[in-house]
Amino acid sequence: MGHPKQLILHDGKPLVTHAAETALAAGAAPVIVVLGAHAEDIRPALSHLAGVTVVINSDWESGLASSLTTGLRAALRDTTWEGALAMLADQPLVDGPMLRRIIAEFAAGARIVATGYEGVPGVPALFGREHVPELLSLTGDTGAGPWLRSRAREVAIVPLAGAVLDVDTPADVQRLADRRGSR
Repeated sequence: MGHPKQLILHDGKPLVTHAAETALAAGAAPVIVVLGAHAEDIRPALSHLAGVTVVINSDWESGLASSLTTGLRAALRDTTWEGALAMLADQPLVDGPMLRRIIAEFAAGARIVATGYEGVPGVPALFGREHVPELLSLTGDTGAGPWLRSRAREVAIVPLAGAVLDVDTPADVQRLADRRGSR
């Protein structure tokens, strides 16, 4: 993209701000935001948010899994939580009601809850604390996707059409802008 995608504006806010506010609005606490490349450029977009902790993934170049494990390690400092909600800043159509559906499924007893894209589990996803040791062993640039798919029978799927749009390319930014224009 030529610049940090977390700072792309959506509804007048950087994507990273939108994602953190969405997590807070859904009742997630604490909210831990993992930053890697361009962390010092991105951090100010979060400075006004109470309840948000920023952690730095110094190994960000190794791939997405390192960001997940960095966030989980930071979360483990608190012993009171039962589940970890993993989400990405580049999914701007994910909103509070969508996350609350995932949280409600977890509260109803599911220990792994994931969004579904044509039946394939993905993020946002919520993992019971008992799964953290396995998640901490993930490496590379695939994040939790393969782990979720390997446990498909254990995963409660919450279909979320809005999670499908990832902002990864300039064409995706244009699709997001076109969508805003059609509202």
